[in-house]
Amino acid sequence: MNIGKLGSLEVDFVAQKQDILTYCQVTADMTAETTFQREMKPLQNIRNNYQKIVLTLDQFSSGNYNGIEVLMFWIGSYKDCISFSVLEI
Repeated sequence: MNIGKLGSLEVDFVAQKQDILTYCQVTADMTAETTFQREMKPLQNIRNNYQKIVLTLDQFSSGNYNGIEVLMFWIGSYKDCISFSVLEI
């Protein structure tokens, strides 16, 4: 699991399993237009066909926006620790 940097933009998490990448943004609420744009812009600027996801507690923004999936999620407990590093994308 990595943090992605794309110029001045940042992707919260970049997961890699073998040669497959998944880009993920996480935000509590996307109902404000400025928040929606802030979370989507880094993913919109990635020019490949790997999966791009935004996870949110917001039940109103779920959907598919030009190939970027916005999914509602619930906070649960995690038993495993994950280490992070910065990945230039």
